[in-house]
Amino acid sequence: MLCFALLLAVLLAACTGEESVAAPEELTPSSEPADSSASPDESASPDESATTTTPLALDEQLPIVFTDPDSTLDGETLQRFITGQELFDRDWTAAIPASTTDEDVSLDGLGPLFNAQSCAACHLSTGRRQVPPEGELTDVGLVIRLSVPGVDPITGAPIPEPNYGDQVQDRAIDGANPEGTVFTNYVTQQGLFADGTLFEIIWPTVNLRDRQHGPLTEGTQFSARIGGQLIGMGLLEAIPQEAILANADPNDANQDGVSGRPNAVWNPLTQDTELGRFGWKANLASLEHQVLQALHGDIGITSELISDGNCAVGQTVCDDLPSGGEFEITADEVDALVTYSRAIDVPAPRTDESEDAQAGEELFRSFGCASCHIESFTTGESPIESLSNREIQPYTDLLLHDLGFDMGDDRPDFLATGNEWRTAPLWGLGLIPVEGDRGLLHDGRARTIDEAILWHGGEGARSRNAYLQAELEDRQLLIAFLESL
Repeated sequence: MLCFALLLAVLLAACTGEESVAAPEELTPSSEPADSSASPDESASPDESATTTTPLALDEQLPIVFTDPDSTLDGETLQRFITGQELFDRDWTAAIPASTTDEDVSLDGLGPLFNAQSCAACHLSTGRRQVPPEGELTDVGLVIRLSVPGVDPITGAPIPEPNYGDQVQDRAIDGANPEGTVFTNYVTQQGLFADGTLFEIIWPTVNLRDRQHGPLTEGTQFSARIGGQLIGMGLLEAIPQEAILANADPNDANQDGVSGRPNAVWNPLTQDTELGRFGWKANLASLEHQVLQALHGDIGITSELISDGNCAVGQTVCDDLPSGGEFEITADEVDALVTYSRAIDVPAPRTDESEDAQAGEELFRSFGCASCHIESFTTGESPIESLSNREIQPYTDLLLHDLGFDMGDDRPDFLATGNEWRTAPLWGLGLIPVEGDRGLLHDGRARTIDEAILWHGGEGARSRNAYLQAELEDRQLLIAFLESL
C-alpha cells in the first residue's frame, strides 16, 4: 500500500461514581460563527400555525428490502450468501464442555462478555436499531466505545481503556457479570426555522452504571455507536482508491467550506496501513476485518485473526469459563459471512416516481449537500465478479468531515478527530422503517431525516443553514428526495 501512503502524505501535508458523556449546556444548531449570516433569529416567536417538516406524499407502507441478495449473483455465490445469512441471523450459544451434537460445535463460544447473541440483533433486517427511550436500559444495537488518550505506537489505533477494553459489554453468560449497565438520557433543544416553524432535537447522554471493574481511567474517551445499514457494502469496497482520494480536499483549496480527507487505518489482515472505508469514522479498511471485529467485540467469538477473548487486561473471566476452542468460528464460516455482507442488494431509488422528489434533488445540490454526499461512482474489481465495473449511486465520498462540536464525541480514531465522521451513504434512506424513530447518525440521536440535517455543523453548517432558511415547501421537497433514495 505504498501508493496509498504516498498519496495520503500529499493530501494531509498541511493538516495537523457514574461515568457519562455529558451534553453541553446549550445547543444552537441554527447558528455557527463561520456563516452565521444564514442563521434565523431564534428569539423570534414561533408561528403556531406552522408545522414541522414532513415528507410529501410517498408510499407510507414501504417494505423492508435490506435482506435481498444482489440480483447479479451467480449460483455458487448465491449459495454462499444464503449460508452467510443463516449465520448472520443465528443466535450464538455459550460454550458447553463436550457439546451435545456436532451441529452445535460451530456456534459454541458466546461471550463470556457480549452485547448481542447474533449479528441480526444489532442490524435488524441488516438495517439499524433505534436508541431506547429516556432512562431505560440501552437496547441491543448501541455500543459504547472506550479509549484513553494516545495511540498504539505500531498500528496508530486508539488505546483501549485498561479496565474495560475498547467497548463496554453489558451482557454476560452464566457465571460472568456484565461490565456495567448502560442507560441513555436526552437533553431536548428547540429552535426556529426562518419561517417561524419550531423544531426540536434531542441530545443523548450515555451513563455507565454498576461498573464491575472499578473506575474508568481518568481521561477515558467515550463514543456511542449504533449499528448501521449494511446494504451495498461490497460495492463500496470495490470503489477504486484513487476515485475516493480524488475528492479529498484537506485544505479546502476550492474554498467551498468542505475539506474531506481520508482516514488511514491499520489492517491486521494485510499488516499494513490502508484507506479506511467502513465504520462511522472510516476506521476499518476491509469487510472481513469489520465482520471479525464485530464477532469478537459484540458477540465474543474468536477467530484466526482475533484469537484472544474479549476481556480487558486484568479481567480473568475469559480464562475461568469454558470457551468454544481457540477459534470459535471457522474460516469457511467467516467467508460466508463476508460474502453475505458483500452481496446485500441496494434497493432501487424511486426518484423518478415523484415530481416532488425530482425538485428536491435540485435543492439537494443547491444547498451544497452533494459536496460530501457524492452521487455516483464506478466500481473497480470486486471479489464478486458481478459487482465489478458497476455504476452506483451511494451518495457518499467515504471521506472524513468535521461536523462540528455538537456532533463530536471527543474520541479520535486513527486520523479521525473527535469531530470528524465518514460521510454516511444515503442509498436506502427512505426505506428505513418509519414506525417509531429512524435512529439516524452515529448514535441514533436523529429521529427523522429532518433532525439529521439540523445536526450538521462544521463543514455541514452551510447546507444546514440553507435548509434552516428555506421555506416549508422547499424543505418538504428536499425530504421527499431523500425519502425516494
